[in-house]
Amino acid sequence: MTVAEGGDLLIGSLADHGVDRLFSVSGGPVNSAYMATRGGDVRLLHVRHESAAGFMADATARLTAVPGVALVTLGPGVTNMVTPALSAQMAGVPMLVVGGQAPTDTVDRGAAMSVDGVPIMAPVTDWSARVPQVSRIPEYVDRAWRHMWAGQPGPVFLEIPVDVLSAPVPRPSRRAVATVRRPALAAGDLDEVAKALAAACRPVLIAGDGVRWASAGPLLTAAATHHALPYALARMARGIDESHELCFGPAYEPCNPALVQALAECDLVLLVGHTFDFDLRYGDTTAAAATVVQVHEDAAQLGRNRRADIALGADAASFLAALAQLTPATPDRQWTGAIIAAWHDHRATVGHEARTYRPGIHPVDLVERVTAALPPETTYVTSHGNIDFWADAHLRPTDTTRYLRAGQSGALGAEIPFGVAASLVRPGEPVVVFVGDGGFGYHCLELETAARYGATPVVVIADDEKWGAIALPQQRLYGDEVAMDLPRRDWAALVRAIGGHGESVTDRAEIGPAIGRAVKSGLPAVVHVPVASVESHYMRLA
Repeated sequence: MTVAEGGDLLIGSLADHGVDRLFSVSGGPVNSAYMATRGGDVRLLHVRHESAAGFMADATARLTAVPGVALVTLGPGVTNMVTPALSAQMAGVPMLVVGGQAPTDTVDRGAAMSVDGVPIMAPVTDWSARVPQVSRIPEYVDRAWRHMWAGQPGPVFLEIPVDVLSAPVPRPSRRAVATVRRPALAAGDLDEVAKALAAACRPVLIAGDGVRWASAGPLLTAAATHHALPYALARMARGIDESHELCFGPAYEPCNPALVQALAECDLVLLVGHTFDFDLRYGDTTAAAATVVQVHEDAAQLGRNRRADIALGADAASFLAALAQLTPATPDRQWTGAIIAAWHDHRATVGHEARTYRPGIHPVDLVERVTAALPPETTYVTSHGNIDFWADAHLRPTDTTRYLRAGQSGALGAEIPFGVAASLVRPGEPVVVFVGDGGFGYHCLELETAARYGATPVVVIADDEKWGAIALPQQRLYGDEVAMDLPRRDWAALVRAIGGHGESVTDRAEIGPAIGRAVKSGLPAVVHVPVASVESHYMRLA
């Protein structure tokens, strides 16, 4: 009998669930798992910081629909994972964090670096547990998968003491694993929906994360077209045919006045795979008399913040497929047209103001010039900060997996790790990261990770020489700002020093050509652009 270790059970179990890569920062207590990756089924990628490993795992899950995995050492390795786990939890992203631990018989005796990771990670994950013995590693990985996909997806944490991970076991063989099924509609579930749709004159459809995880984008556009329903896209549903004649932009009230108008005037809301959250003002600004149909695979989300008149605990795909089979609705086409026109008018107005803005380069002008230089199959990344608030409303991704944004956590620092992970998943395709001069400082050295592994993200730094998302509201609210300045640094030289391509651009006409050179360099790249410090509509209205 060939002898293996617990690390082989861990890596084999991950491979059984479709994982082909894991992100880590070198740590001795998890060496057994490192050694197990030599078999080739799962690729080990060492990054520069555990938080970056977590963000890369998050991005990998969003891009592939296979949960991402981060493997970290004990103590500080685990605590560095709190923010990316929180970000994944708030965004509803399935991600597994595996943390090391001291030997079982020393866990509560003050062992070096040892801290009980299970209660630390419990508030920021959907399930947090310690594996008690080596033979149970596959069982715990299977349980982790079920927890990640139960209801709304989310992150989980497994702690494995070093003596458990390195214990000898018979060498495992590949095994089949159970598929987690999503809740489907029951017979008769759409009867009330059909009645509400038939009675509606001003219906709107809002799609959220559940549509993305169900891979239901084509079903959404088919249902919207069948019923002539104007639709807006929230969070990970962004990218579902945003050029469609019925799409009226992002489902974020602070950056979309057409959405504000639509929700105030509508008589029916179809809320699919989403809730009335902050971006929808918790339902407070939606017409009081409007009928709300909410569809969510997590029953706990039904009726959250505002009562749903018709609440369906089902996955988005089964609902949208059934919706497209109902008798076509007869909405007020004049009202629908006005809503859609309002979005396009707003977008055009902001674009014109940005292109004619002087002095300096307006953030939207930067975004438009960058996107104009790139092909449709480009993947875009933002996370938070002033450039994100501008870019988010004006990017038009062509697929749900071609736009990555940290989401409700507002976590600065996710941008570059997201970009590195996206480039690793999609080698040879353009990946462009928008980040401010503040956010760039969090994980800029992950561009060295990119150079080491052949990833080629292009990072566009919108540099307003300050923490703009905070400084601008300070100026508006207090007439002054405090400790907000960030002197301009030569970020292009930094990335060249760590194996990448770097350029600084001050002429707006040179932005497009610089992006072209960065993409063609075949290296991780920075295009550093000084921009005007202009407060976004999002910040003024949020």
